[in-house]
Amino acid sequence: MKPYAGLLLAGLLFLTAGCGSQEPQPAKEPPASSAPAAKAPLHQISKESDEWYHKAAIAYGKGDHLSALEACGKALENDPENYKALSLKGIIQAFDLSPEEGIATIKKSLAINPDYVQAFYDMAMAQKLGKHYDESIAYFQKVLAADPKNTWSYYGIATNYADKRDKEHALQYLKKAIDLSPADVKQTAKTQDHFAWLRTDPDFKAMTS
Repeated sequence: MKPYAGLLLAGLLFLTAGCGSQEPQPAKEPPASSAPAAKAPLHQISKESDEWYHKAAIAYGKGDHLSALEACGKALENDPENYKALSLKGIIQAFDLSPEEGIATIKKSLAINPDYVQAFYDMAMAQKLGKHYDESIAYFQKVLAADPKNTWSYYGIATNYADKRDKEHALQYLKKAIDLSPADVKQTAKTQDHFAWLRTDPDFKAMTS
């Protein structure tokens, strides 16, 4: 099984159904006397650009990266600050071109909307592809801060620790993922290369049986 297949599928589900598709809700303003410095308003993506982004997301969900990338380009032609399209473009670049190029594009997304949860997930994946395991873990943790029951972020952290040959932390986070989605996570963990070195380990076998 491809080493990132499970996480990639999770990213597709997260993109279309998870909290990454939601806009952050504005907090109630405190009394003027205690108000902190005003936060810059969130960029409002143009309607046409957002429509192109959704076309890109559908194509990406079908595995058609070329069409998704072209639709992202159309979205960004219409609105260069479409942070959704930038993040999606970045994760495609990370998989198909180079992780570093993808990371740079996703950084542009987060510069526009620092609270965009989907971009946290995409950045975690891009950093993982670049073998920047600690940075990947940090971004998966950002996803979990917004969505504490995001199974595949726990799993992503587990795979990062597995790739670092850190059994203790790998199994710690794998258990958290299994607790949330036992069947899917066990099957994925047993077939992915991240855990190949643990496949005969009794603790791993007991956890995934």
